Amino acid sequence: KSGAAHGPRRNSRPSIARAVPLRLTSFDSGLSYIAVSDSVEMAQTGHAGWNQWQQQQQQQQPGQHVPPPQAAQHWQQQQQFQQMAAQQLQQKRPPGAPVGPGMPGAPGPMVAAGQPGAAQALAANTYVVYTKGKDGDEVVVRTLVGEYVEKGSNHGRKVYQKASDKMGPDFVDVFLYYWDNRDGPAFEGWWFGNKLGGTQVWSHCNDSGLLPPGAGWKIPWDGAARDTLIVISKAEMQRQEAEQKLQAVSGDVSTAKAAADQALSQARTAVGEYGTVAGLKQADEILTPHVPSLGEVQQKLQQAQQGVTGEAAKQFLQLSNQLRMITNTLTAELSKVRATRTKVEQEEKNKVAEEKDMVVYNEMMPEATQNANAAEDLAEKAVITSELIAGAGENMQEVQHGVSETEKAVKAAQVAVSEARLFINGKQALLRRLESEKVRQKATADLGKLTQTLMDAQKKLDPLKTVRQDFQQRVATQKAVSEVLEKLSHAEVDVDRAEEATVLLQSDSSKESMDMAEKAVTKASDHIGTVLNFIDQKTQASAPAVRDGFKKLEERARASQQRLTQLKATHKEASERLTCAALLAEAAEKLQGVEESTAKAADAEGPFLMGIEELPLNETLAAVRTCETAATNAGTAVSIGRMFIATKLVEARRFSATVGQEAQVKLREYQSQLESHMKRLNKLKSATADRKRKAIVQEAESEVAKAEALGKKVVEAAAVLDDDSKLVQSSAAEIRSAAEAATTALQTAELALSAARKFVTQQQIESKGKDASTDAGAAFIKYQTRLRTTEAELMKCRRLCASVEGKLAAKKIIEEAHNKLKAAEEQVDKATEQAEADIGKTDGKTPEAIAAEANQALQATERYIEVQARSSSNAAEELGKLQPRVKEARAKLDAAVLKVKVDAEKRLVAGLVQETDERVKSAEEAVEKMLESEKAFKSSGEQASEASAAMEALEGAIRNAAMLVGGAKTFLATKNLAVKRLSKESCSSASESLSAIQSRLDAAGKSLQETKKETASCKMAVVRREVEAKVKEVEEKVAAAVEATKGLQGSDERPPEEMRVACEKADAAQKEAQTEMTAVRSLLLSRQQDAKAAGGDQSMLSELSKLLEKLNKLRTELEAQKALLKDQEHLFVAQRILSETTDMVEKLEKKLESTQEIAAPVISKDADLATTMFLTHVFDVLRQHSSKAGKATAALFKEICGGKAAIAEAAFVTFLQKLPEFSEQQDVILSEEQLKAIFKFVTGSAGGEIKEEEFAEHFRKRYVCTSLVSMTESLTVKGSKMLRKVAPNEVVEALEEPIKDEALGLLRVKARAEKDQQEGYITLSGNQGTVYLEPYSPYKVCQKRIENALQELQDSHKETTKYIDVKTEELKRVSKGPLAETKAALQKMRPRVSKVQHSVQDLKRQVAVADKKVNEVWEVEKKRRQEAAEKKAAASMIDETNEEVNTLQSQVEKLVTVAEALVRTKGSESASPLKDMTETEKELEVALASVTKVMEKMKARVDDIRSSTKGPLAEARSVLVKLKVKVGSFEAKCKKQIQALSAANNQLSSDAFEAVRAALVKHVQKEKLALEDFFKKLSGGAAEIPVKALGDLIRKIPENGLKATQIDLGLFRYTTGISKLALLDMLQEYRKCVKEIAITSSLSLKDGKTIRKLQVGEVVEVLEAGVTDEGSGLSRVRCRVLEDLKEGWASVQGNQGSVFLEHGSKPYYHCLQEGLLQAGFEMESAEIRRLRPSEVVEVLEGPRKGAAVEVKRVRGQATKDGKMGWVSMQSDTGSPNLELAKLLVCVQSIAITTSFDIGEGKPIRKLDVGDTLEMIGEETVDTKKSLTRVKVKLLRDGKEGWITMKGNQGTEYAVASDKHYICKRAFPLEVAFASGSKMLRMLEEGESFEVFDSPKTETKEGANRMRARCFDGSEGWLTLTAGSMQSWQPRYKCTRSIALHDKLEAASAKEVRKLEVGEFLTALDAPAHEKASGLMRVRVRAERDGALGFASTLESAGVVALEPVPVQG
Repeated sequence: KSGAAHGPRRNSRPSIARAVPLRLTSFDSGLSYIAVSDSVEMAQTGHAGWNQWQQQQQQQQPGQHVPPPQAAQHWQQQQQFQQMAAQQLQQKRPPGAPVGPGMPGAPGPMVAAGQPGAAQALAANTYVVYTKGKDGDEVVVRTLVGEYVEKGSNHGRKVYQKASDKMGPDFVDVFLYYWDNRDGPAFEGWWFGNKLGGTQVWSHCNDSGLLPPGAGWKIPWDGAARDTLIVISKAEMQRQEAEQKLQAVSGDVSTAKAAADQALSQARTAVGEYGTVAGLKQADEILTPHVPSLGEVQQKLQQAQQGVTGEAAKQFLQLSNQLRMITNTLTAELSKVRATRTKVEQEEKNKVAEEKDMVVYNEMMPEATQNANAAEDLAEKAVITSELIAGAGENMQEVQHGVSETEKAVKAAQVAVSEARLFINGKQALLRRLESEKVRQKATADLGKLTQTLMDAQKKLDPLKTVRQDFQQRVATQKAVSEVLEKLSHAEVDVDRAEEATVLLQSDSSKESMDMAEKAVTKASDHIGTVLNFIDQKTQASAPAVRDGFKKLEERARASQQRLTQLKATHKEASERLTCAALLAEAAEKLQGVEESTAKAADAEGPFLMGIEELPLNETLAAVRTCETAATNAGTAVSIGRMFIATKLVEARRFSATVGQEAQVKLREYQSQLESHMKRLNKLKSATADRKRKAIVQEAESEVAKAEALGKKVVEAAAVLDDDSKLVQSSAAEIRSAAEAATTALQTAELALSAARKFVTQQQIESKGKDASTDAGAAFIKYQTRLRTTEAELMKCRRLCASVEGKLAAKKIIEEAHNKLKAAEEQVDKATEQAEADIGKTDGKTPEAIAAEANQALQATERYIEVQARSSSNAAEELGKLQPRVKEARAKLDAAVLKVKVDAEKRLVAGLVQETDERVKSAEEAVEKMLESEKAFKSSGEQASEASAAMEALEGAIRNAAMLVGGAKTFLATKNLAVKRLSKESCSSASESLSAIQSRLDAAGKSLQETKKETASCKMAVVRREVEAKVKEVEEKVAAAVEATKGLQGSDERPPEEMRVACEKADAAQKEAQTEMTAVRSLLLSRQQDAKAAGGDQSMLSELSKLLEKLNKLRTELEAQKALLKDQEHLFVAQRILSETTDMVEKLEKKLESTQEIAAPVISKDADLATTMFLTHVFDVLRQHSSKAGKATAALFKEICGGKAAIAEAAFVTFLQKLPEFSEQQDVILSEEQLKAIFKFVTGSAGGEIKEEEFAEHFRKRYVCTSLVSMTESLTVKGSKMLRKVAPNEVVEALEEPIKDEALGLLRVKARAEKDQQEGYITLSGNQGTVYLEPYSPYKVCQKRIENALQELQDSHKETTKYIDVKTEELKRVSKGPLAETKAALQKMRPRVSKVQHSVQDLKRQVAVADKKVNEVWEVEKKRRQEAAEKKAAASMIDETNEEVNTLQSQVEKLVTVAEALVRTKGSESASPLKDMTETEKELEVALASVTKVMEKMKARVDDIRSSTKGPLAEARSVLVKLKVKVGSFEAKCKKQIQALSAANNQLSSDAFEAVRAALVKHVQKEKLALEDFFKKLSGGAAEIPVKALGDLIRKIPENGLKATQIDLGLFRYTTGISKLALLDMLQEYRKCVKEIAITSSLSLKDGKTIRKLQVGEVVEVLEAGVTDEGSGLSRVRCRVLEDLKEGWASVQGNQGSVFLEHGSKPYYHCLQEGLLQAGFEMESAEIRRLRPSEVVEVLEGPRKGAAVEVKRVRGQATKDGKMGWVSMQSDTGSPNLELAKLLVCVQSIAITTSFDIGEGKPIRKLDVGDTLEMIGEETVDTKKSLTRVKVKLLRDGKEGWITMKGNQGTEYAVASDKHYICKRAFPLEVAFASGSKMLRMLEEGESFEVFDSPKTETKEGANRMRARCFDGSEGWLTLTAGSMQSWQPRYKCTRSIALHDKLEAASAKEVRKLEVGEFLTALDAPAHEKASGLMRVRVRAERDGALGFASTLESAGVVALEPVPVQG
């Protein structure tokens, strides 16, 4: 349907840019489209404005209203973008391109959405194409119909393109455009096409108007006009549609308006004054129908208005406004009518209802009020009754009565309240039915008040409802609080222990103590947490009243928890301190490493510090390298130390404030020491660098001097060569010798010069670094200048040497040139002779080669002379004289070469002619052979084969001759061209010879052509005979195939094998005929092509065609025979397939029947499967009985049957029931019915009997093989012969009981295989768990057989199905013949196969059902057995537990009774109460252990059966839990009695001790005995008083009032004896002031005067106690104040309970370091003796402060370790601490050596500046080295050696010091100026101290002085400081594992045992000094096991071994 092209110029027209509609946001309410140019040029520019505009459009949401200012701005941006795009496109528009409206670059604004008239403009530029007829389904019409938008212009008219929103593979562009008459008038007009001027057009209208015509369009373009196709402007189309819509809707609006106006008038008339219901109702009925009518008209108007623009839109708007106004009026009137009607109707209803409801209200309210008041009165009565409970107090009987009365009153009141509430609720429900709102509100308010009254009454009753529960809860609360309190008390004890362990950390922060404290805190935390959880559980489960009691306990627990939190914080700090200590130790180790490496680096300086200021160079460099290595190592150590300390500083910041600060201070101190080491190291590096520079300069000087010296030698050696007169007189040998000597010296000097320059340059470069030295740089520059001077001199000498060599070389060159020229002349003469003689080769060389060699030699000579003449000026003149000889030799050689060339061409021509003649002769011989073959062919007979052979020979000869002739022609032509390149004479001679040869070759070629022509005609006849013979052979083959195929006919009855052989024979004959036919056909076609190529003999071609037709007929006949053979084969195959399939299906059906027979015993309804399982069990029991009794099978049979021939049922059952083995098995108990069923199964009937053979058969023990296993000859597997393999499912009979193979641990059995009666040993199960033999079970065997049979049946079914499927698939394409019939027969067999499959599935299902039944029976049986076993186990468990609990109960109750009696009577009824209590407590602990053991057993038993939820074990668990609770009460009783006994024991002991102590004190005071004398008297001079001696003394005291048992009990704690410390503690009482109290002069407060006031913390010794002031009633004591020894009376406790004096221990102090015991209080008093560390003193007076003193303090540094601080110049006693020392100070680093002579001595170490030295001898002068040496001792480390005081250059290394002092005694080095500040360390006696500044005076407070008595009896005053003394109590903690000895002298003592770290010890005496070892040793008792002995408080190195436990408070 496409038309012709418009003309040849269509391709030259420019393409029109395509406009793409883009959706933009409208600025009013809708969306519109604008055309934006999307031409190729626009796409390539990629304007930024386009991207910006596009982003704005994407960000702007469609439909969003843009405010006017933004809209204007938005539009302006679009206009600017469009103008920019148009300008750029105008610039890129090709010249001459048309520009039309809307095209890129066209003038005028583009249409944009949102502008006024945008939609109209767009519609005006859009055309619509539609059809009025029924041709809309035509392809062309469907293609043209649509909207067309303006797309540019063409030929002066606008172009329009069809717009489509469906772009796809089937979319076609359609353009509406105008074409002028440039291609002729037929093509002028408007067109529809796929592109402008395209070849495909659909329609044409011959109209030349400016706008597209509306009608007259021809389809196709050259056909008739189609009146139905209309083209119209979209704007015009819209206008017409709008007018039609307006006319249609105007009438509807007018009609609706008139009807509405009429209805309004009628309604207003009806309502009148809006006061009657009837009028309002009538108006409603009038107006209501008009509302939907107006709505329908409004909807029609809106639908018609859509898409309308222009004037029509205004008219639509007017109609819409009119309709809206009438609708609003109507709606408003209708709303008013309805609202008024509703109001009027409601008012009328309310009036009637109010009168009616008021009657109901008046009837209801009185009764409701009465009920509410009654209920309120009863509630008030119940409240009054409840007050009886509170008034009863603790009288539980009255409380119980009050509770009962209150419950009665509450019950009555509750009934009244409930009845009243029900009544009121009923009335409130009635109110909902009242119609009057007013009455309803009034009634609701009144009933609400009554309801509130009832609610108030109920609120009063609610608390009283639980009065009984509250009473019970009060009782329960007390019990629960007691329970919680008991748990809380134990937890608080753990907290106290944790706190005690934490307090110990203050004195012992070891890892063990830390772990111990953490464990204690963890335990306490867990305990407190458990208690809190318990409280929480109790709180949640208790009533609010009970919770208050728990709340207080919880607060206590929280307080303990808070204490634990604080303890954890303390632990954290202690842990941090441990970590910090390890950190600081590691840092100190690093610092020590730095010190050592720095010291090594300093020691490496030794060689430079001997005092010799200039060392040899090699020693200097070696020492420098050693120093650098040591400095590098030290630098590395410093860097590592810096990094480590910096890292640890960061870690230290993570510690708590105190610990972190201490660690940081220490680390910064280490850091400062590192920096000092670094400074020393830097100084060392700097000194080493200076020494290295000096050594390098010295080395450079040496190198330069060496080079200069060698340079002078060269100048001297070259002086001879510079003197021409001497050269003239010298011979060449002498000159050469002199030159060689000078050259040798020059080379040596140059090497030295190079080495020196290299060294100086390298060092000069290295000296330019950061440590550059100006002096070294200047020295290197000087050295470079000296080297350059030397180099200049060497250059001069080098030139002299070179000139001598040049002269000698020129002489040598001339001689060489003469020799070369002579040799070349000889070769030229030889070449000339050879050319003249013309004798060919000489000595194997041709004349040409000889001439070439001569030419080469002559050319080499010429080049040599020329080169040497240019390079050697000395030889140029002599070489020029040789040129004539060279030219002469050259001319002679050229003549000889020419002669040789001519001779060579002659020889070449002769060889060429000879070779050509030989080739032509070969061609002539080939032609002769061809002619002979032609004669043989012509004489051949009529036989086709003979003629064909002759023909083939002739053709081969022709081809050979043609090849040789052609090759000869080519060779001859080539040689003709080669001859032309020779000389003229040679060319002429050769051409004549070659022309003759050419004639001969032409004659041979002519003969060849003639023979070819004659052969072609003869060949046709031969071919004819050949092909006819071949075709005849084919006929014979086909006939044989036909005959073989005929033999297959009538073969239906033939045997399959014979049929197969006949088919194969016919197939072979057909294949042979087919092969021959294919070969002959190929031959015929080949010959036919040869005949056509040979000239096209028509007769020959005709004959060949006939033969081909004949061959085709034979092929057709052969194909028919093939078809016959194929049918016969198909018949044979069909028969075979059908036969095989039938056999397979029949076999499958038979196998199904056999499988059903096998499964019958299992799937039959009568099968008793459970009996088969029990049968095996019964005969197992019988075999077990037979084996145990040693009876054979026959004997057992006779025993059962009672001597009869068979076993009857009754005998069988009776015998089994009586068997012990049967009755003892609790897990399998068979009933009598089950036994009878088993008997029936064996006999086959109920009344049958078991024969002996049947019995023996069942009695056999058989196994079934489950896995392949070997049967061996003997029991042992190894080395045994294997008899055979036993296959799975095979049954074997056991001949013996299973025996274990000891070698492999396998259980094996001797058995006989039922299959072949083979006997041997078989393994029952492998060592890896593989089971080979299972006990034989009839059911399992049957089950296995069924499984195998089913599997085989399933496999056969699969095989049969697969065979049928395969054959059906193979025959799928066969539609007729025998195979088609077979295919149908196969389909008929499928149902039979499917039937088998269904039978198999049904059989499987039946077997599965049977298996399920068996499994169910087995599961029931297993469950029964398990229950029996569980029942037995549960009974056993309960019996064992009951027995244990009963035994334990009797034991505990007996002990508890005894313990309660002892506690109740406090042992008063016992002769030895303490012993009885102790023994009873031990027995209780044993019982408690038994309880724990029983509890563990019970827990294990409960855990074992925890998973049992039902059955006997579950019941047993319940019983066990109850028993466990019972046993738990035993544990509580035991613990309670143990605690009670312990408390009673302690109280009894304490009371007895106090009584004994009081009697003893009274006796001592009465007798006025001195304690020292009293102890000596009773001890008899021993270390302890025997307990018996003290007891006897107390018994002798008159009127002591003590019983003998009381005395023994009071002294029971002193088991080994009473030490002096114990006696003092017993007889002396001390108290500590805890609140200020006055001490008076007399007992009576009224009479006494105040002596002084006791301050808090002061200690007093009680002189008289137990006295009461009768006037005040206060307990008073007479005491002595230790501080000033003032005596008086003081009150112990105030009348309000305030304690003033509390008990305290006797004050002792422990020496931390050596102290001074002086005679008087004054510091200057005389010394009595020195106190040793660890010595203990008894306080007699003090401590009190002395007078202030002035002390001289000075800052300095300890030379030993470099620590700096403040010291006192004199001691507190005024004796000097420091004395000016006569010392030397190192002022410049120097080494200390081992001997006086530096050369012999070795350096010990390096002295640093500031090191102090003590002179051991006098200064000594070393005269050899000019050194002053002295022997010294280094005070820092005590090393001795020799140093240089003054060097050989006058340098001083050590001078006398005036700032160094010697310590006269040990005293502290402190951090700050103030005395007593933090001590850095103790300075030792004899240590050196360097003073920095002059002394400063410090006014120091008086020291704390205390008078004390040592345990050796010495008394005196000592100074009490924190660092020197510590409070002491007789208790130690072991900090190091030391020995405990049996006596004081350690050397001769025996070791009792080793004391462990952390162990606590009680001191039995004060530490004593052992003279032999010099250690303080103390007699102690180990608290762990009571071991007694002596232990050292300090070890030999002063390390603390026993640390006193700090005194609390």
